Amino acid sequence: MTAGFPTYEAERALAAARAAGVEPVPLAGTPSPSLPEHVVEAVASVLRTRMAAPPPRGIFALREAMAAELERSTGRAVDPATEVLVTNGAMHALGICFRSLVEPGDEVVVPAPCFFFEGPIRAAGAVPVYVPTSAADGWRWDAEAIERAVGPRTRALLLCNPGNPTGHVPTWNEVDEAVAVAKRHRLLVVADEAYEAALWDGNRLSSAFGLTDDVVLVRSLGKSLSLPQLRLGIVSGPAHLVGPCATTLEWDVLRVDLAAQTAAIAVLEGPRDWLGAVHAALVADRSVALAAVAATPGLDAATPAAAPFLFVHAHSGSPVADDLARVGLPVVDGVHFQAPGYARLPFAGAAAASAALTAALAAWADAAA
Repeated sequence: MTAGFPTYEAERALAAARAAGVEPVPLAGTPSPSLPEHVVEAVASVLRTRMAAPPPRGIFALREAMAAELERSTGRAVDPATEVLVTNGAMHALGICFRSLVEPGDEVVVPAPCFFFEGPIRAAGAVPVYVPTSAADGWRWDAEAIERAVGPRTRALLLCNPGNPTGHVPTWNEVDEAVAVAKRHRLLVVADEAYEAALWDGNRLSSAFGLTDDVVLVRSLGKSLSLPQLRLGIVSGPAHLVGPCATTLEWDVLRVDLAAQTAAIAVLEGPRDWLGAVHAALVADRSVALAAVAATPGLDAATPAAAPFLFVHAHSGSPVADDLARVGLPVVDGVHFQAPGYARLPFAGAAAASAALTAALAAWADAAA
């Protein structure tokens, strides 16, 4: 097993900064807004009555709603009875997938920089094999490099789309060519689409879902529906892949929380204008954060096409995460994303915290000078 969860390590670094007299800048990766009344009332209504245990695979109304969402967004018909599994967040979904569908000693090929996949892959006894991409090439996936990484023990290809932490949105050709590698080598494809709703500048998601019978999809309802503290995700795919995942979930947690699922149903079935407001606020936050970094001597970040993060680095090439944390910024070291020297800086809340963000970056620049 790897070390502790990197985001919690970042929180400990901020606690150390606060103890040293530095107030952390209030930025987050996923907004956690006050929920609209129709969502609150739906949950309250459930809590007022005698609660029945939800099915292990999730409340059927939620699975139906997610099946319809997936069919609209990917064009693939989804059977809610056998092809959707509700989980305690996308991290839980990833862990279930690897522990259910790969064997100890198997290898999982992953384009990098990437999210913290090391933990769930190694918890299954499998081994991650990272395929580097480059900032100079816009973090594009390289199908030829992916294919060179495939060996006799390779069992799966993991595709994070949109990219976390880079904000890269793969083109249709990138997705198609990567899945073609998996088809040639008969690999399972795990498609992590946690930030599919956080797309900027008119970018559109090209999903791997349905391109082969061996694709299993992971999504985060907490992120897509702005319910991050309720911890909801899904696994979707062919029944022969979702079935083993459902069995693993039963032994993990029996079932997923009733109130959280009720909240998600209310969001999916009710008005969603408030989600548009959350998205618009994130667009404004991105602009503020990008401007603040651009005005900071010695620091740089490309404009992300998706996801609520900037992937920052110093012009000198020196590591930046520890020094940015010391001035109160909630960064995660790029080493956790297979990108030493970089740091992931969340930007949700940047507009409201503009002055504090600018002051923290100025303090970093002064210390780096």
